[in-house]
Amino acid sequence: MLSRRDFLKLGSVTAVTATATACSVVGREVAQRDLPESLSVPTPESGGTAVNPIWRILNRAGYGPRPGDLERVTAMGMAAYVDEQLNPDAIDDPAADLIERNLSLYHMDIGQLTAQEEKDAARELIGSTIARALYSKKQLYEAMVEFWSDHFNIYLRKNQFMPFLKIIDDRDVIRPHALGKFRDLLTASAHSAAMLVYLDNVRNSKESPNENYARELMELHTLGVHAGYTQQDVQELARILTGWGVRPRGLREGRVFLNENRHDFGEKKFLDRTFPAGRGQEEIDEALDLLAAHPATAVFIATKLVRRFVADDPPASLVERVAQTFRDTDGDIKAMLRLIFLSDEFAAAPLKLKRPFTYMISALRAINTDLGRSRQIGRWLEMLGQPIFLWPTPDGYPDTSDAWAANLLPRWNFALNLVHNQIPRATPPLEKLVEVGGVDTVDGILDLFSGLVNGRSLDSETQNLFTAYVGNGPISQPETRQRLQDAVALMIASPTFQWT
Repeated sequence: MLSRRDFLKLGSVTAVTATATACSVVGREVAQRDLPESLSVPTPESGGTAVNPIWRILNRAGYGPRPGDLERVTAMGMAAYVDEQLNPDAIDDPAADLIERNLSLYHMDIGQLTAQEEKDAARELIGSTIARALYSKKQLYEAMVEFWSDHFNIYLRKNQFMPFLKIIDDRDVIRPHALGKFRDLLTASAHSAAMLVYLDNVRNSKESPNENYARELMELHTLGVHAGYTQQDVQELARILTGWGVRPRGLREGRVFLNENRHDFGEKKFLDRTFPAGRGQEEIDEALDLLAAHPATAVFIATKLVRRFVADDPPASLVERVAQTFRDTDGDIKAMLRLIFLSDEFAAAPLKLKRPFTYMISALRAINTDLGRSRQIGRWLEMLGQPIFLWPTPDGYPDTSDAWAANLLPRWNFALNLVHNQIPRATPPLEKLVEVGGVDTVDGILDLFSGLVNGRSLDSETQNLFTAYVGNGPISQPETRQRLQDAVALMIASPTFQWT
């Protein structure tokens, strides 16, 4: 295999300027049939080494292209692709539909779920999340599910019941509202048993107020930490939320409700608004309305969206336009995203390092990997630093490149293990890709995979180094084939692939 010295030498010239999957066998087979009948080998004239805006949106508004995606989206154009992705219900997505349909626990109610094994619930939730990101054609939708799962972060190991509650949160809160109105998503989250348990509002009573959920509702979910609210506002919101909890038992076990015996019915003053005495859930609804409509919320959400999809240092001009769109459209998520992806700032965006989950899924997608039931994928995510739903603090996994830039060696190891079939049940069909690509020389194969992995042809210096390493022997020779696999692994581990 490729030595560390060779790996570092080749990697230096490819730099740019800057658990188990629970998917059904049928769903996977449908996804694998999507491989196009032929693949194009990139040429300098068709893209060269310049940043391709289509390549950028495939990598940022989703989890990277599968073979044939770049050509398809190039033909339809950026605006048409954005509109397609913003209307996921109109996308024919048989593989993802079959995967969801074949989940065993995901469709159960809380009473049925709590009779299951906690570990089985966690595995199915994590596995289905991986499978959907990998196989779904609704790539922007899946990216937004991840975005909001971070925004409304819930730690899966909070207690023994959290895997059951998080399944319902994923199914009934995040996914139905990922591309809807922010107010609806905020309300759904406030009615999430998983959220109220995770942030301790189930312990919030008039006798013993708990400010945890109230504080994070303002700091992380709506206004942002610099919005100018006070500790008194936190305390008053906590009073508004007293008694808002989860039924622990009975026919309505796991349902969110207002326990009037624990609720503070006194007058409150929150964000300069007086909340009259004697009210219950209606004052909770009013507080959510006030937070969703607050000008600071528009700026906070706009900043996070622009940071995720455009730049670690969000351009102020774009943030303001997105915030204005939030205000003009009552928090319409689709309208904000369309503005972002068709903006000049997105077209000229600086490079951004893929987060570990995106890196792993985009690597699997680039070489059309078939992923069966393998706990190794979940373990690889742990080694890469981003196991799903396991960020313990409520701020969610970080969005900036500096948070991930120090943990790159596991990415190299993942690429090498993937391409050399060392990850059980993860099967990249390299020979099939070569066959479909119609190439039979070392240079042709290198260029084919450069197109699949990096969306462009190799520059001459890198091509020469790869060719010198692989040699010019017949591709039927085991040593040549192994070195070609090394080359593909290097492309996946290179800065060109990781920074998009």
